[in-house]
Amino acid sequence: MVKSLYRQAVNCRAQLFFNERLLNMKKTVCVISARPGMAEFYAGILRNLCSDFMEIHLCSLEDGSIRSMPQCDLYVSSVTSYDLLRNNWARDFLPAMSTVVPMDVSFSKAALDLLHTYPEGTKALLVNQNKHMTMECIAQLYHLGISNIEFYPCYPGAEKLPETDLVFTVGEPDLVPEDAVHVVDIGSRWPSVNTLTEIALKLGNAFFLESERFRRYQARLAGVDYSLLKITSDTLSAENKLEMILNSLDEGIVCINEQGLITLINRCARELLGVNRSEVLNRKVTRALPMLPFDRLRPEGTGSVGPLLINVRDTDLGVTLSPLLIQEQYLGAFAQLHRFRESEDQQIALRKQKTRRSHKAKYFFKDIIGTSPEISRARDIARRMAPNDAAVLLEGEAGTGKAMFAQAIHNASPRANGAFVTLNCAALRDDLLEVELFGYAKGSLESAEGRTGLVEIAHRGTLFLDSLESMSPRLQASLLRMLQAREITRLGSDEPVPIDVRIISSTSIDLQKRVREGTFRRDLYYRLNVIAIRVPTLWERRTDVPLLVDHFRASMDARFELTSQARVALLQHRWEGNVRELKNCIEYLKYTGLQTIDFDDLPDVVREPRTRSMLREDLERRSGLKIREYWVMRELGEVYGDQSGLGRQAIAERCLSHGNAITEHEVREALKALSEMGLAKVRTGRGGTALTEKGYLRYRRIVHDEESLT
Repeated sequence: MVKSLYRQAVNCRAQLFFNERLLNMKKTVCVISARPGMAEFYAGILRNLCSDFMEIHLCSLEDGSIRSMPQCDLYVSSVTSYDLLRNNWARDFLPAMSTVVPMDVSFSKAALDLLHTYPEGTKALLVNQNKHMTMECIAQLYHLGISNIEFYPCYPGAEKLPETDLVFTVGEPDLVPEDAVHVVDIGSRWPSVNTLTEIALKLGNAFFLESERFRRYQARLAGVDYSLLKITSDTLSAENKLEMILNSLDEGIVCINEQGLITLINRCARELLGVNRSEVLNRKVTRALPMLPFDRLRPEGTGSVGPLLINVRDTDLGVTLSPLLIQEQYLGAFAQLHRFRESEDQQIALRKQKTRRSHKAKYFFKDIIGTSPEISRARDIARRMAPNDAAVLLEGEAGTGKAMFAQAIHNASPRANGAFVTLNCAALRDDLLEVELFGYAKGSLESAEGRTGLVEIAHRGTLFLDSLESMSPRLQASLLRMLQAREITRLGSDEPVPIDVRIISSTSIDLQKRVREGTFRRDLYYRLNVIAIRVPTLWERRTDVPLLVDHFRASMDARFELTSQARVALLQHRWEGNVRELKNCIEYLKYTGLQTIDFDDLPDVVREPRTRSMLREDLERRSGLKIREYWVMRELGEVYGDQSGLGRQAIAERCLSHGNAITEHEVREALKALSEMGLAKVRTGRGGTALTEKGYLRYRRIVHDEESLT
């Protein structure tokens, strides 16, 4: 885009327009008004806005100074057409071939805000210099929406004024009748946007129209009616348009011609380099801006150089240099500059846009329901630790809400606007986990276009490692290197990428025991366990069960009532699946369609906790398996004859449908144990896991034992 724009300016009048002598020369402007006070008022506004490119002179009809009018580049007349027609002699004092801009005026927003405060039907006089100007003011106020006041014109020589105590004046308090009771000066009208635009265009300074001063002035006026069509019309030269466009860019642009003279420098570049336009234009870039390494460009070359890193005024800037070639002829070059930090922030903003939907934390501390001392303590610790940037390790059984705690910590931290990225360490194979974490470079995998890893996506945000205990030794080593170096390298690449992430981990086992056993790295454990928070089981915080029941009923729109016997049963149940199991129970009760839930309507697992507990203990003793291993074997045994296996997710879902809450990680651990005993064959891909013949015989014996127990 920049090349195209610059080519348009090369063959036009850019060199003449940016001639240093013309830029540094102030234009002279004469303000003409009927009264000296008004001339000074308008001149003051122009001085505040345009003193850097114009010199102001004053003339008025009243004091006769118009007779000695100076020679100026432009004349701005606030004398109305009515006055000029009545005083034809005034025209005789304008120099021949002079350029005149008639002063168009408008009320300020402050004046309109004041007038709007008066009640409907208010009657008032409006005072100005003469009948023509007074009527013009009244018409303009009505046009701007002042319908609550009925104005009567008042001016010197006016007859038959109506009786009213309220008088408004437009910056002319000395013209107010002496017997006026209540006088309000709403201030003189200001030069309109039309007038200032005409002045800027006539003086060849269109840059003023996109300055911050001009925008602030526009905001103070009651009406801004100048068409953008005017600004982009043919009265603007191609050079004006080019620099106005380049000034709107967020990066700095410096252009040089084939002699190495600076022909253009936009606002952003001036701010980054700390220079003024007049200091550098039409000067050799090697002298005016020696920090820009244009000497690295070869005129005969066609390629750009960079990005390069330079330091200007203790600020790191990224610089890219590009030659401008037309039909293989070197016509100059340009530099693109940006703050290194801003470039990184832009990349982060793009990452956020790309990942906003899929990597966003939706839970806050207010969503963690419960008032028991156990949950309150865990929630308070997490809330106090959230603003820190230290790693957090969440410990607790499956279903206690560790993921909710992780999201709440993220949303209460300074990283809340960043991504919240979750990686379930138990859900993927070791090699796939590494790809998910670190990504891969373009062309490194077959038919691969490259992929951004979860760590990069979490840059300036939070990475949540769920089921941390499932991470292999190889991946533990990679994660440790990342935390030490604060950078990652994509697979198939040798270019490190700096990263800034906060790590929150969770585990449902005693990870310290794994450290003692040597299956989890000690150095990684202590890097991730800076802040340890234990999330209590639902049995430990069973006083929260009624609150959670009511919360889940409301969130699911479950319109049933619980009898006292049913509530007691829910309160006494062990809830081995914790909050997740309770939520599933409420969802089950919703789908029963019953209006009132009694004890007998509860799931079997809730109604018979003691008997079921005794059955489990006896089954574990008879089968030689842990209860979750038994659950998994039973589900695999039921599909043994189908000659198809089950995946971990399917096993977990089948267990849950039978009232046994189990996570995919726990399924994985159970399958590992069954495989080591020769009872199951774990297959990757879509084949799933199936029992061996030995396993099926064991399953049949277990089923026989279970039937004999029940």
